[in-house]
Amino acid sequence: MTNDGNTIEQVSIDKFRMLFRGDTEFAVIDPRDAADFASGHLLAASNLPVNQLEQSIESAVPLAHTLCVLCDAGGGEAERAAQILASCGYSNIAVLHGGIPAWKERGGAVFSGVSVPGKAFGEFIEKFCGTPAMTAAELSHRQKNGVKLLLIDSRTAEEHESYCIPGAMLCPGAELIYRVLPLDDPETEIVVHCGGRTRSIIGAQTLVDAGCKRVYALENGTMAWQFEGLELEHGNQLSIPEPAPDALPTIRATAKQMAARWYIDRVSSIAVQAHRSRYLIDVRSREEYEAGHIKGSIHVPGGHLVQNVDRYLVVRNATVILIDGDRVRAITTAVWLRRMGWRRVFVFSLDDDKENLEFGPGSVASPVETRDLDPSDYSNHEALMAENRAYLDWEMALIDLLPGEPAAPYMSTA
Repeated sequence: MTNDGNTIEQVSIDKFRMLFRGDTEFAVIDPRDAADFASGHLLAASNLPVNQLEQSIESAVPLAHTLCVLCDAGGGEAERAAQILASCGYSNIAVLHGGIPAWKERGGAVFSGVSVPGKAFGEFIEKFCGTPAMTAAELSHRQKNGVKLLLIDSRTAEEHESYCIPGAMLCPGAELIYRVLPLDDPETEIVVHCGGRTRSIIGAQTLVDAGCKRVYALENGTMAWQFEGLELEHGNQLSIPEPAPDALPTIRATAKQMAARWYIDRVSSIAVQAHRSRYLIDVRSREEYEAGHIKGSIHVPGGHLVQNVDRYLVVRNATVILIDGDRVRAITTAVWLRRMGWRRVFVFSLDDDKENLEFGPGSVASPVETRDLDPSDYSNHEALMAENRAYLDWEMALIDLLPGEPAAPYMSTA
């Protein structure tokens, strides 16, 4: 599909669906503003608004010959975006014929909200893996009765300090095997929480897959805690420490087994140039990244990447190289990307190449997670509870929209 500078190529719904069955690299871009995107979009689409497209396209779609399929709801944003892409040197541009309305007419699902691919995948994992769960009432009862617990907040440091379940210790999702495995104890129940559902589910299942026995996702996270009339903790700076050196061999062996199970390969060097679209993502902490990182890599903690995959991995069938110090966190993240349907996922250790490091912040800002439903933003408790219930109802309903969705290949193997 090419453009002659005057006409804009159109791709039919049928041909669009066929793209997901092949190995061709392509990007699905919704160029509407963020509010319109959140009101209803294709699961496969990444939101690159027209007014930001020129600044964001190079990092989002690294190679200018990549097929870019643009879709909107009939407001003309796709055509304007096509002109901008052409002016930026992109040569393989198409517009989805009929846009979102045509997709709906042909039986395609439309998803509201943001970070939907990651959240929908979390619902899939809970349903098809049977991830163990514990209610907020059960957790509170255990705490009051002195049950031996390791309560983990799998969100970011910013979110954890803002509010968490009392007594929780911070351990972002990609760090769980790295930091929690040495603390696994047959007499201790491990409970993983987040603000809602996704990172609780993915975090708990990560530990289950790593061999931990008494692991639970806190059902509905901090929202459920509030439904029970329980108070959240603010300003908590507790975190699970890095493992002792003598624990590292066991941790690395577990990660190696997981990599073998999910066919995650390692690379020992990173070429300066790439013939396929390639994303270099450093999944360590911001502090580690700024102390030295591979040139051209961006910093995205692994748990944040999985939940926001549409934001960072815009080109389908691209190569993804996940970077950390000893591959444990990279493997943890790579497994989940593989399970989501990403085919070319590799891991790289900085120990293999320290010759081409850059220092300080990268060219793309490190992500800072924000929460629309921060309890401190609400003076009216009932309004907050209504928002929480609506959010949870929305998230749990995502699984019902996935059957037949080409951008959710894991559904076909369930």
